[in-house]
Amino acid sequence: MSTETVSNTEAEAIANIAAKPIMMEVQGTPIVFSPINMVSRTLAELLPTPTRKSGRVHLHESDSFIDYVKRHGSLASCNIYLDVDYAKQHVKATAVFNDHADGDGLPGWRDHRAEFMPRFTEEWSRWSKNNVLPKSQTDFATFLETNIGDITSPENSKMPSGADVLTFVSQLQETRKVKYGSAINLANGMMQIEFIEEGDAATKGKLDIFREFSVGIRPFLNGQAYEVRAFLRYRIDRNNGAIMFWYELQRAERVLEDACKGIVKSIRTETGMPVVFGTPE
Repeated sequence: MSTETVSNTEAEAIANIAAKPIMMEVQGTPIVFSPINMVSRTLAELLPTPTRKSGRVHLHESDSFIDYVKRHGSLASCNIYLDVDYAKQHVKATAVFNDHADGDGLPGWRDHRAEFMPRFTEEWSRWSKNNVLPKSQTDFATFLETNIGDITSPENSKMPSGADVLTFVSQLQETRKVKYGSAINLANGMMQIEFIEEGDAATKGKLDIFREFSVGIRPFLNGQAYEVRAFLRYRIDRNNGAIMFWYELQRAERVLEDACKGIVKSIRTETGMPVVFGTPE
């Protein structure tokens, strides 16, 4: 065997060794490095568990957010950011569990987070969606009957009870083919509208209407319930005597603002973590 052949064989062997990937470990994470293209890749997915916590969780009610923060947060590295706009009924809380430490503490990766935005309840959405929306006599009766469980009568108030509203609903359902006329105000805070039944023998009658009522509903999922007053409105078509009904929720935006402030207060007091008003990047 010539000297040139031996040299070529040794060179090939050295080249093959140099081309093999190199395995190393950095802070407990395995890394493979390719000398050919100088590219490295972590193999953290091969470990039985990650070397540190990361990820993002989206939560929909405040108690779950508070519980999650208590289980994963630390005063040394966790900060809660509150993005709040009461005028727009917007509240978003973001807990950054590996945030930068205070003072001369260590910097954090800031990639382990929990986010919370309250979700509106179905009952709040129904009443808000139909607020100030005129309905026919039949449709309005159906709406009240479907949502009768939300109607409340606060103590020492003149608000109609659920039973009173059901009586009103039954009157609407029984007096469909009529023409409505003039209305008068009653001493007990209600109104009476005269009507004439259609047919050969015109029969007159009166429909008692309450001016306002109250609903007890929760704006946010698993949140506090609030009493919201609603004014009952109607309009009579003078051409055909048909009637339209709707309601107007009173200061619903203040109820939402108060509900938002309640969420912020519970997060600040119950988590025990530092709170910053702003948005983390």
